[in-house]
Formats: sequence, C-alpha cells, structure tokens
Amino acid sequence: MRKLSSKTTEFYKTFTHCIPSDKEIAKKEEEILENIINMSTKEVTAYIRQYIIKLTYYRKNFLDVETAELISKMLLEISFVLRIQYLDYLKNKENNTLNNDDYDINNLSKILQLLISEIAMIISVKEYETNNMFNNFDALKSDTTIGHSIRIFIMIIEAVNFFNKKLNQGAANKMRIDFKKTYYKYSEKIYQRYNLINEINTLDSNVKLGVRKIENNTISEIAIGVLMHDISLDKEKDYIPIPSEEKDNHSIKDYGFAKYFMRGNEGVALTVSLHHEYYSHGYGLFTELYKAVLRRNPNHKIEYIVSYDYKDILTLQSLTYLPAKMLEVIDIYDTLTKNMKKTPKEAILFMTENFLEKDIMLDPIMTDVFIEYLKEVKKSNYNKLKITFNSFLYTFFI
Repeated sequence: MRKLSSKTTEFYKTFTHCIPSDKEIAKKEEEILENIINMSTKEVTAYIRQYIIKLTYYRKNFLDVETAELISKMLLEISFVLRIQYLDYLKNKENNTLNNDDYDINNLSKILQLLISEIAMIISVKEYETNNMFNNFDALKSDTTIGHSIRIFIMIIEAVNFFNKKLNQGAANKMRIDFKKTYYKYSEKIYQRYNLINEINTLDSNVKLGVRKIENNTISEIAIGVLMHDISLDKEKDYIPIPSEEKDNHSIKDYGFAKYFMRGNEGVALTVSLHHEYYSHGYGLFTELYKAVLRRNPNHKIEYIVSYDYKDILTLQSLTYLPAKMLEVIDIYDTLTKNMKKTPKEAILFMTENFLEKDIMLDPIMTDVFIEYLKEVKKSNYNKLKITFNSFLYTFFI
C-alpha cells in the first residue's frame, strides 16, 4: 500500500468523510490530492488557470464525454483546494492572523470563481454527447461529502437550465393561472408561521419581481455556493429536518469561510449559510437575523416569501433567497438517495409528505421543478408513479 504524505494524512484526519469506501476510487482521489496538497498558493492558481484556458477554447457545440470527465476531475480538485484553504483559514483564525488583503489568496479565489463559473456555463448551454454521462464518473459515484457536493453541482445546474427553458415556454403564466389550486395553501402556511399579513396571496405578490429566468451571474453564485456548502461538515451524512436528526452548525461555519475566502461575494455566502433554514424548521443565519430584527423592531414587515436578490434577505424584505431554496431541495434528495439508500421514488414521496404536506419546509415551486426535471431530463427507467402533490396529479418516471 502506498504511503501517503504527512499533509495528505493530516487532511484526511480532519476530513474523515472525504475518504471513499470504494478502494479504487479512494486510491485515485488520494493521487489527485497528493498532486495538489504540496503546491504553493501561486502554483495552485497557475494550475487552475490552465483549466480556464482549456474550457474557454472549447469549440464543440455539444459537451463530449472526454471533456465531461475532465470537468468531473476539475470539480474534485476544486473541492480539495477549497478544503485545503479551509484548513489554512482555521489555523490563521485561531492565531488571529487572517489577512483579507493577502494577494495570493485573492488571486486564487478569483481564479476558482472564474473556473467554477465557466464549468457551470458549459454544462448549462451545451447539449450532452450522451444522456446522464456524468453519472458514470468516479467523482460522482464517491460516497463522500465531496461526492455529495459534486452530484448536487451537476443536478442543480441541469435543473436551473431546465427551469429557464420551461419559463421560455410559458411556465410562469401557467403557474399564475394554477396558483390558487396548487401553491396557495403553502404560502398561507408560511404567512401563519411567520405571522405575516398579506392581503393579496398570488404568485407575483410572493416572489419579488415575479417568477423569471435565473440569470448567469446568479447561476455562477449557485454553482460556487454548492461546492462550498458542506466544507466544514464532519458527519457521515448531511442534516435533514426530521425529529431524529440533531442540528449542527456547519452551515454557519461554512458561511464564515465563504465570507473570508470569496471576498465579498455575498450571494455565495448567503447560499451557503441559508441551505438548512427550512422556513425556520432548521437553523442558520436567517433565523438569527430574523430574531435580531424583531427584537429591534417588533413591527418589521417582511414583504415577500422569495427573492432572487440576496440583499433582500439581509434587509429582511424577503424570507428566503431562491438559490438557497433550490439547494435545500437537491441537497435533501441526494442525502436520501445516497446516504439513506432510498430509491428516487421513495425519496420524492418522503420529501413531499414530510417537507411539504406535514410542514412547509421546502419551496413548493422549486420542488415541482425538480420533480419535473427528474422526469424529463433524468428519464430513469422505474415504473410509472403517480403522486398527488400541490392538489393536482403529477405523473413522472424515476
């Protein structure tokens, strides 16, 4: 058995749940980590930059299997780099030596954000050479917290692209027409939970500026946030809001690191910090912010349930930030299917029964979008399943 370097050994002592149970996958990932962990920050930046150049000059009008496999390797390497930086962040924080003006760290942060954004755009705009081809790569098969994040990364970019295409086909208009019989009861529950007063309960009164396409800059923030959202997680599986689960504070820790390393990218930091809120059934930054604002001003009025703009969360103009609500849905789904070994069918039933019907925790529109994405994009070969959800019949294949 190959002896690991001292830095790699220390890395795995901290990130015990980043070791795949599959020995072949573990060996490959160790080799990738060993290649990176001894690089200086400048060397890592140069190494990442060559990937940006490679993707920038990718000219095919579709995403081929070879490039998709390279992208999965990039995502794995980015995940390792972020965790190495997190370890340095913790040491410097403990020693009170954090430096927000560190030139090399600033450069690395910018280059990583550029690469992640480039990957997200390619996945978003290119047709795949073969359906579901990312599922065949080791980085997505890995049963680690990194594998979890990479699977979510691919699914969330695909789901956002699916959502935008549906909006181009008039989905927002259909949502407005169907709102009373589909989503009204969920927004009413949210109003009651937060003691909100809203005389007009419509789609457009609940979503600031209405349901619309997710723009490229927001897609980039979502993509970066996904890769940062469980860096400090030190458990085998991610938190889901059920009675048997003990709340932890990893999303708050992730928020602190994201604020530092992403250098003012508040959209990313908020996506990271809000992904376990579940309309106050979970925990996170918003719950504490909400309590603090009400202590200062008991008459403060929240105007919207959902906003596409992170600034509306900080000012408490909106209850939730759309990217974080999307992450919540897919985060739970992957935890249920991979860690808790539920079939896709069982996972969707569990989510709709426990996190929408019993209590409102997930965003119902984003849950709908994800279900339709599973049906139309993933096209898995399970038996047809009919679910009564949002007061009308959904038929989908999973």
